[in-house]
Amino acid sequence: MATAAPPVATLAKPRRRASFRRRETLAFYGFLSPWLLGFILLTSVPLVLAFAMSLSNLTTVNLHTNLQYVGADNYVRAYHDHEMWYSLQRTGILMATVVPLWIVTQLGLALILNAGITFLGLWRTLFYVAVVVPVVAKAFVWKAVFAQDGGLVNRVLGAFGGNSNIDWVLDHPTTMLVLLLIWGYAGLGMLIFLAGLKAIPEELYEVARIDGAGPVRRFFTITLPLLTPVIMFQLVYGLFLSANIFVEPVLISPGLVQGIGSTVPTENLTVNLYALQRIFSDGDFGYGAAIAWIFVFLLLVVSALVFLSGRFWVFYGKEQHGR
Repeated sequence: MATAAPPVATLAKPRRRASFRRRETLAFYGFLSPWLLGFILLTSVPLVLAFAMSLSNLTTVNLHTNLQYVGADNYVRAYHDHEMWYSLQRTGILMATVVPLWIVTQLGLALILNAGITFLGLWRTLFYVAVVVPVVAKAFVWKAVFAQDGGLVNRVLGAFGGNSNIDWVLDHPTTMLVLLLIWGYAGLGMLIFLAGLKAIPEELYEVARIDGAGPVRRFFTITLPLLTPVIMFQLVYGLFLSANIFVEPVLISPGLVQGIGSTVPTENLTVNLYALQRIFSDGDFGYGAAIAWIFVFLLLVVSALVFLSGRFWVFYGKEQHGR
């Protein structure tokens, strides 16, 4: 006895559903393709080429002839390079100084804005305006503020009886750089902290007030624990942001006529600047790429340690990190 054929409508529905899913997939990859192509061509491929360069003896001399694979020779050379270790030390000091100051400043500004002050939009704009100002403009404004003759900082110090003839660019370059970085990037994290503060339920503060908790106790028992995920994000983001600092030290240097990093005070010689000096000043592409990759590896190790430490201090509500 022959079985009845399934209705045409029953067969058409799976086909239409499969066709709709196929169109959704194509649309997804179509919208994603500009970013994906940019990531492959501008990030992945240069990273692979830079690593291959670090394993070669590529210089401006043998750019077209006598190019050889040298293996880990550039990394061994970097291990014995005292200047590389000095630049790595200065970078670590800069990161250990700037990142905590960033977090404290950003959180402080966010708390001020979250306190319900008048003209909230105006203050938010004033705190954030340094982020959107181009870095070149920020650097030259900073040099004018810290100028030895007639700078605002020296004028203020002189008005209070201090030394009004300090050459900040030469005598205190790291202090000048740290203050520039804090002023230039504090507004960005301020908005992220402000969003985190807005997400804390007001009922928790009301219960704490009923229990007699003061502002300081409410901050340390409610605000700070619930902001630890935001602090973790800002900490990791701050590490990578401070690790990529190399334009600001160049722009606030005494002179810019001798090439990238050539006039940067030794106190502000970061690993990035040292690698650029080896590449563009000496033409030693392989060695400069090896220095950059050493720093990338160390930065990844530090970031991994920060993530692992999060299980001891980051609060994610009922589901604790790592449990």
